[in-house]
Amino acid sequence: MSSLVFFMLYFWMATPINTQFSVTFTNLPSNQGYVYVLLFNQPDGFPNQPHKAYRNFKVPIREGAAELSISGLPVGTYAISTFHDHDNDGVLRTGAFGIPKDAYGFSNNAKGLFGPPPFEKAAFRLQEVPKKISIRMNL
Repeated sequence: MSSLVFFMLYFWMATPINTQFSVTFTNLPSNQGYVYVLLFNQPDGFPNQPHKAYRNFKVPIREGAAELSISGLPVGTYAISTFHDHDNDGVLRTGAFGIPKDAYGFSNNAKGLFGPPPFEKAAFRLQEVPKKISIRMNL
């Protein structure tokens, strides 16, 4: 009997919950190009290593804003990094000392000191309840 309970508990815990959340990106300088979004579920690779992101997205811009809806993610902790790719080349342009030339942002509107914020500052908890967040892009 105990092995059956263990199996059922394991199966229940391993099954992703159908979560839902939406992200609104504001303060975009133009309607050109796309907003590139990296969704991380761990600190490793955050914020700028796309190959280590849990998922990534390319979101069209309309009237100075962009909206992304995501469903079916497992309950957990996530963080978002994003940038406005006005010329659609998939690259965040930077200037002297690596300072971004394109608008960029992070979940929780987190800011770093002399660089990007750590995962922990941008992290948010996704539960079964629908969640809405907003990211104001930095210019």
